[in-house]
Amino acid sequence: MRTVRTGFVRRAAVVAALLLPFTSAFAKNTYYQQFGEKAGIRAVVNRFVGYVLSDSRISHYFATTDIPSLKSALTDQFCQEEGGPCTYTGPSMSSVHRGLGVNEAAFNALVSDLIKGMDRQHIPVAAQNNLLSKLAPMESQIVTR
Repeated sequence: MRTVRTGFVRRAAVVAALLLPFTSAFAKNTYYQQFGEKAGIRAVVNRFVGYVLSDSRISHYFATTDIPSLKSALTDQFCQEEGGPCTYTGPSMSSVHRGLGVNEAAFNALVSDLIKGMDRQHIPVAAQNNLLSKLAPMESQIVTR
């Protein structure tokens, strides 16, 4: 199990960026397949959201969230980021998180839950790092305090 600390996402993005050139061309082209395509991504999202909703550190942020819509949007977003045929059409991260007062600790807890979900679905680390490196730049749109 990985431990999430302050600045984790920035470090994860740097590590992932450094490691990506050393992965095979085959692996780069098949991250979507390594996730199990859309069905596998949906399974990761379901686990991830389940962990988030039971995580006392952050579950309150989702008290009024339409969970089926959240799962659908995350599935499309992750699918698109991993090179699948999906298109994320949801709102921007800054508009969704505006006024929530998300801090870095909450963001890191969310990332920890995502990693836990990917680990539980046996997603290869290279594919996990690829997704994390694409999501990491969104931190500045989500963390507002």
